[in-house]
Amino acid sequence: MNLASFKEKLQAKSIFYSDSVLIEDMPSVVGYDKQFRWSWMATQLNTFIIASDCSGTLITKPFLEAHLKSSFMYSKVEYNGWPRGLQAATAVISILIADNITEEAKTYCKKLQSGKKWAGFTIPVVIDSNTKEMFFFHRRPMWGRIYFPYFAEIIMELTSK
Repeated sequence: MNLASFKEKLQAKSIFYSDSVLIEDMPSVVGYDKQFRWSWMATQLNTFIIASDCSGTLITKPFLEAHLKSSFMYSKVEYNGWPRGLQAATAVISILIADNITEEAKTYCKKLQSGKKWAGFTIPVVIDSNTKEMFFFHRRPMWGRIYFPYFAEIIMELTSK
């Protein structure tokens, strides 16, 4: 997977995107999707899907944390809708495409250790560009449990071949 194929998948799903963004000095493509579902207790979920090309950069837990923080700050600046918490939530799915990923970073993604935010979520995903292996959450946490099937679905749709 690369940024060009990610952008094509966003276009195919009719998801608004921007491709001239730098997150942590990495070239990135940002998709934005707004969904309302009754099954989400009548809430609106504003999802920013940020894919960054990190080739040549060692992906560590501190790097992931910094990227997630920068991505969430980007979403706060770019989002203009209802305030978070008033029947609205914001999610940031951060997809890092890299060829050098530490085991600690892989575990961080699998165990979803990115923490909670008020009416917000940050979901780390790393893709090994050499093996095409993807690492993201394996279980749904209690906090925001109703949204995680959607997160898994959109991650798989945008990162699969």
